[in-house]
Amino acid sequence: MHKKILLSLLVTSALLKAEEIKNEKFQLVAKDISSKQNVITATGDVIIFSPTYYLSANKIIFNKENETFELFGNVLIIKDNQIRTQSDYAFIDLKNDAFNQNPMFLIENTNNVWLNSKQSTKDKNQIDLDSSIISSCDCLDPVWSIRSSSANYDTEDKWINAYNSRLYVKDVPVFYTPYLGFPTDRTRRTGLLLPTLGYSGDEGIYYSQPIYFAPAQNYDLELVPQIRTLRGQGIYSYFRYADSPDSVLNIKSGVFKENEEYKDENLLDNSEHFGLNVDYNRRNIFADGQNDDGLFTSLKYLNDVEFITLENDDTTISTDKKVESKVNYFYNMPDYYAGTYARYYIDTSKDPNTQIIVSNDKTLQELPQVHFHSYNKEAFVDNLVYSLDTKVMNYTRPEGLNANIYELSAPISYSKYFFDDYLYLTVENKTIITKYDYSNFDSLRYDDADLIQNRTSVLVGTDLIKPYEDYLHTANLGAEYVVPKNLKEAGDLYDITVDKDSLKGKELKAFPIIQEQKNINLSLNQSLYSKYSLQQLINHKMSQSILYDEVDSPKLQNYENYLKINHDFGTISGKTVYNVQDSEFIENSANSILTYDDLSLGLGYYNSKDTENSNKEDLESYRVTTSYKISKDYKASYYENYNLIENMRNKQGIGFNIDDSCWNLDLKFEHEILPTSSRYINGKDQKIVFVNLLLKPLGGIKQKYTTNSTNGN
Repeated sequence: MHKKILLSLLVTSALLKAEEIKNEKFQLVAKDISSKQNVITATGDVIIFSPTYYLSANKIIFNKENETFELFGNVLIIKDNQIRTQSDYAFIDLKNDAFNQNPMFLIENTNNVWLNSKQSTKDKNQIDLDSSIISSCDCLDPVWSIRSSSANYDTEDKWINAYNSRLYVKDVPVFYTPYLGFPTDRTRRTGLLLPTLGYSGDEGIYYSQPIYFAPAQNYDLELVPQIRTLRGQGIYSYFRYADSPDSVLNIKSGVFKENEEYKDENLLDNSEHFGLNVDYNRRNIFADGQNDDGLFTSLKYLNDVEFITLENDDTTISTDKKVESKVNYFYNMPDYYAGTYARYYIDTSKDPNTQIIVSNDKTLQELPQVHFHSYNKEAFVDNLVYSLDTKVMNYTRPEGLNANIYELSAPISYSKYFFDDYLYLTVENKTIITKYDYSNFDSLRYDDADLIQNRTSVLVGTDLIKPYEDYLHTANLGAEYVVPKNLKEAGDLYDITVDKDSLKGKELKAFPIIQEQKNINLSLNQSLYSKYSLQQLINHKMSQSILYDEVDSPKLQNYENYLKINHDFGTISGKTVYNVQDSEFIENSANSILTYDDLSLGLGYYNSKDTENSNKEDLESYRVTTSYKISKDYKASYYENYNLIENMRNKQGIGFNIDDSCWNLDLKFEHEILPTSSRYINGKDQKIVFVNLLLKPLGGIKQKYTTNSTNGN
């Protein structure tokens, strides 16, 4: 029969702070309990528990005066329901928060890291281990393990230091290091991140080692030095700082130095590639209460596109010809909105004749635009609303025509429902006044311009909803009649008072003017919803525009048809645009996302045609992304982007991933075309093998091997 006693002992344990002390009550259950003076001896399935500890053993001797436990046989110790140890013998000193165990098996419940040691000694937060094995895999047959002559584990910082360490895969040693330190949780801390090791036939051995610094909770720094043995070396840095709960700052900088031999062989323009990105977002700077404001800043500088392609981040590859920097600030109130926006562009494109990067002096910059908007307000009659919108835009550049553009827009509209709200009518009149002040011209003189446009529209429509047993059907039908007119045309206006093909027109093309003709727009938007979840099942849109020419002769324009189906396993959508004048489909697209059991599939297709009235380019491409989960831990994937016009794959890859509970292996073979700053080469065609190995939570290594690299023409 078990005996149970309550030890009302002044047993103390250190909590979050060393000076904070708390009394704990221990309860003891055993088959046999004896007491002599200050020593209690319990034998036979002994269990002792408290809010902090759970102890079990064949025999436990407790010294009340010294506040120590001595445990013999099948010893199990659980502290704070997180750290669990098993051993043949243990001595616990509660007064000094220390213990000694041999041999010891320790497991951390939060991350499944376990340690097996011949002997362990704990003092405060540090456990010293002799001749240890460390892993997070299966205890009986670990896939990987670290065997060290000695180690220590900080239970508070969750950090392991191992000395004279050998990394084993199964029973095979594969790596030795005199010291190895790693965390056992995901806490931000200073240290080394996963390195990347690779090889390329024209760049040699590639190695980069991210170094992470986390001195405080609100900022950190990452340095990523890299070396390419046949090409050069460089370093990138990433600084992140949150100066308030509503803001974040990101700064990226980098520089790479080319070997002269590589630069000459690949016909590169620059021997150094460098750049700087500064992104800063902040909300609630001056606003409070019902108001809202924000600053969004993205400043980018680079001397050529290699700054992007050399970064050790395979997701940053971009083929945008212009690199945009912007600074936006807005202040929003219930009745008014104000904002100022600045845009600065760096043109990295090449002259099609000389293949030399074009001068940025001819790139038009928007420095700045000032915007003020007054939200809709009711006038003297119910349902009669008006608003006001003003813009001031300064377009500037060292070489070429500049302009200051001032725009004032004043719409006023009236809406009314008829026939028991089945039909609505909206009549709107909008007047737009625009002034153009030109500057920075030499031989050709440009006259400042004034343009007053008026747009009158009448919209008739209906919003319908009909419930069925399991579904809801909604439909919106609309017909809009638009009559635009230029009330005043004075000065040099592109494609209005100046021919677009003339010398003046080629310069004024930088300041296009929206010219709308009298037209009718017919539209249908209908959807089918689940009556119970209100989830959209089908959405269908159709629109047809009718354009009137100079002699008021109507002509059918683009007919658009869009359909999207949401089903239990994903979505299917498609869009077609048919130009009636050209009697051709000028745009077609289709997309599908499917997830069924272990299969994931994404398909996309896009096609557009350059016809007389389409204002589109000849484009045709498709994309495929798919993955299949072979079993619990194994997944295969494939992706491809293909340009059907040029018969060229922009990117193609196949991958295989193993995600075990204690390790992850990601294999990927990729074929892609990278942009280059060479004036004689349009792009670099590369075939790359990626190998990423992660031992949880120890870390791992990324490997990147370029099997073939050729320069495109």
